Amino acid sequence: MFAAGFVAAGCTDGLDLSAMTSELDINAFVLPALPASERAEIVHKYDHLDPADEIPRGLLEDTMIYFDMNNALIPKQRYFVVTDMSLYSGKDRYWLVDLMSGAVEAHKVAHGDGSDPDNNGYATLFGNVEGSHKTSLGFYLSGEIYDGTHVHSMRLDGLNKTGSPNALENNNARDRLIVMHEASYVDDGNTSQQGRSNGCLALDPSIEVAMVDRIHDGTLIYVATSALNPPVGRADPGSGSGSGSGSDDPADEMPPDDDPGMGGADGGCSAGGSGTGAGFLLALGVVGLRRRRRG
Repeated sequence: MFAAGFVAAGCTDGLDLSAMTSELDINAFVLPALPASERAEIVHKYDHLDPADEIPRGLLEDTMIYFDMNNALIPKQRYFVVTDMSLYSGKDRYWLVDLMSGAVEAHKVAHGDGSDPDNNGYATLFGNVEGSHKTSLGFYLSGEIYDGTHVHSMRLDGLNKTGSPNALENNNARDRLIVMHEASYVDDGNTSQQGRSNGCLALDPSIEVAMVDRIHDGTLIYVATSALNPPVGRADPGSGSGSGSGSDDPADEMPPDDDPGMGGADGGCSAGGSGTGAGFLLALGVVGLRRRRRG
């Protein structure tokens, strides 16, 4: 993986090192810290995304909110990427989200060998230091495509500095040569442990070209292990999200006053409808009693 005579922390390209510089001002990007009501207002604008709830809801909402708050600074807005590095490497844990259709495309992705010293498929250590071979957590913007050790690789610019919550720290990614590239040790059809990179986001060669061609030069990418905030859910409580009701007002979930027999899915009638059935039987009993008295 290393070019002869050159050693670096990430996946070295061995070519065109002068192109490593970037004019991106990461200080212009804001890591949102909003109350639940304001987060919900933003999230509800993206209710069409991930209709089957494939992506961990908290990470998806983190990405929605960051994308929305930094919208003017994100050049490409057709897609964003969410990656959950808490999952086993044999699972799909990289999701491309189409912001137009809402569709989700799931893939395998490798993590760094420095993040998985036990080589068991789980990334447990993360870092931003050159030479560590660790994957860095945080928000990224995709950069330019180039040909190096791995053909058709894509540079990455980290947007999070030291001190960010949830160990989000990746502003050294470009200097560390942390990029997105293809790797023969990643196979979307394999549910066993994938190989490890030098910290890069490595993808199955069969999908990498199509992926990079869609997201290069300015797409938001989020790499994390846990959500920054609890999910606030979708606007429609019946939309299928199991992570939140989409309402900040508990009264919104109360049954209507003129229908006291129909409770909510969680707090009302059981799956068998026992509450409604009991009311119906009681009504029959009263009717029968009145008939007997009249007779």
